[in-house]
Order: sequence, then structure tokens, then C-alpha cells
Amino acid sequence: MAGNLEWEIATMREQMTQIATPRKFPMRKPDNHQPVIQRYSSQVSEDVSSIRVATLGFQGKAGPRDNLTAFLDFIDNAFAKIGKPNHHDIANFVDTQGYSTAMAVCYWLDEDDYSAWLEKFDLWWGAHDPEALENGLWFESFSVPPPYRETNLFQEYLRGVSACPMTRIEPMSESGYWGAARDRFSASAHDDFSPEQNVELQYDPHRDTLRKHIKVSDIPSQLCVIRSGVTWANCGEEQLESYETNLKPKLDKGMTYLRENPVDTGCCSLRQVTCLEADGSAQEEAYSLGIFLTYRHLERWAHDHPTHLAIYTRALAERKKYQENLELLTYHEICVLNEDVRFEYINCHPDTGLLPYFTNNAADQ
Repeated sequence: MAGNLEWEIATMREQMTQIATPRKFPMRKPDNHQPVIQRYSSQVSEDVSSIRVATLGFQGKAGPRDNLTAFLDFIDNAFAKIGKPNHHDIANFVDTQGYSTAMAVCYWLDEDDYSAWLEKFDLWWGAHDPEALENGLWFESFSVPPPYRETNLFQEYLRGVSACPMTRIEPMSESGYWGAARDRFSASAHDDFSPEQNVELQYDPHRDTLRKHIKVSDIPSQLCVIRSGVTWANCGEEQLESYETNLKPKLDKGMTYLRENPVDTGCCSLRQVTCLEADGSAQEEAYSLGIFLTYRHLERWAHDHPTHLAIYTRALAERKKYQENLELLTYHEICVLNEDVRFEYINCHPDTGLLPYFTNNAADQ
């Protein structure tokens, strides 16, 4: 009963919005569509003009625990000197070149707060000598206007921007059909996310990047960033076994395909990470962080490729089977960026982030 009421509220809100702001492009949602399970989206207040996201990364050839301990010290030192974001979380993974890697993804909802943080950060960041570092460091940041961000989540499982204390969580009915993600962007009412010009990736993993501080330039506008996560912490034996046997192998296959085929898919970077507690212990949670040339590249893979169709149909089968008793919780957030991006790498190997694709410029020291 509660689920139906929430769906009706979400539908009424959507209808009122359409009346207030007529759409140039129609929604994809079928008439009278009702999701199998109630999902939610996170919203920010009207005075938030942009959302700031920055990833601080740390890579090295040492053992995973050695690098993780060093990274936690690195983050503690950074935040002690320059302040904390509105929200951040930490994770680790081993990359395609065998480097043990850890990262913190940071979020701000106030432009002035971010600007004050960035001023201190630049002083601290610029003091790192790439010739003296034993490990690699990276800083990948962007801003996104709220209409160019969409989320799909359970209200019990808030991550990313949705975990910021200033966001609000609302029921929505745009889930469980093809094109739902596009419909969740309020910007999709007037923007079809067509790139200004056709851009294709040129992959070159053999650039000279070690012992250097590099700023990547010539990054095209309208990059698309997706963070898609899952937690099995609440799963009983049956649903955990179903996830590990039926869904996770399909998810891993899809992520491997994107990682190994950047030119064909437009996927510039794909990191599969394990989420960590503040002390570095692993959580029963993971996510994939992907960067695509455009939203249309992501959408093309999602709509057409067998690896995503396998993920989607299996996840939908789990929802239909367990419905309100579903114990496996998922979320994602997708951002379509403008030109306000910054990607920098200090002493990182040449297959890190965007280094293999766009112009590498040495930073002024």
C-alpha cells in the first residue's frame, strides 16, 4: 500500500513539472508504468548551482595493505591541512597493470566551500615533487549542474552525492524500463545529449608519464561519469548465493568488456573497487566508477550490448522474484559534465585514468 502511494505521489509530481516546463523531447516511460519495486532519487535545493566531485587517488607497486596504510595517512594529512568535503568515501582495487590502488571520492554542494578548499589544496598538491615520490597520485575533479545528474537508489542505501547531508530523498517512478535513466535527468526535457562534434578515443598506453606531474588537456565537453554500486551486507544465504552465482559474474564480464574495449565503447576509464571503512577494513560493498566520452556512449552499451543486457535482465529477475523482500541493494548516479573538469596525475603509470587518450601537459612546478 505504501509503495503504491509513493508511486502516485511521484507520478503527480512529474505531471506537475511537465505542465510547468513543457518538454522539447518526450519521456520514454510507457503510459501507466509502475515499477516492480519502489526506487528513489536524491535531490538538492534550488540554490545549489553545481555539484563538485573530486577523486584523490594513490597507486603503487607495494603490497595492497602497505599502499592502503600509506593512503589513509595521505588522506588524513590532506584533510587536516586543507579541510574536509561535505562527504567522502574510500575504496581500493588492483588496476590492470597490477598496481595496488586506493582512492577517496569527495563531494561538495556549496561552490564557495569548494573554492576555499581548492585554494588550500592547490598549495598542498603543488608541493609534491614527482621526482621524489615512491607512489603515484592523481586528482580528477569536475562540476555538474543538478539538471545534468540523475540517481536511482534505495532509501536505505545512500552513497555518493546522495549521502551528503544537504540532499533529500524522494520516490520516483522512472525505473524498470528502457530509457528510464535518460528520463531521470531533468535536462533531458530540452537536451538530447548529442555531442557538439563526434569524438573518438585514440588509445596510447605508452606515454612518458612516470616522474612527472601531468595535466590532461583537450578533454571534450560532455564527458559522462557513472558510479554504480551494490551491497550484499543484508543478504541472507539464499540471496547472497544468487548474487554470487547469477549476477556478479555477469557484472564482472560487463566491466571487463568496457575496460578492454575503450575505443569501441568510448569508455575512457573503468574502476571496480571495494568500499572501505575509515580504518581501511573492507565493507560488504563495491562499485564501478566509469568515465565515458558521452552519455550516448554509455547509453549505447546499456541498450545494445549483450554484456549489459545480461546484467539488466538478471537484476530485473531478482527484483521480480523477491520484490519488497529483496535484500541486495543497488544504486547509481550518472553525471553529464560541462567543460569544468580537471584531471592531473603525479608519477602515475601511463595507463592511469585519462592519460592514454588526451594531451599530456607537464604542470608548472
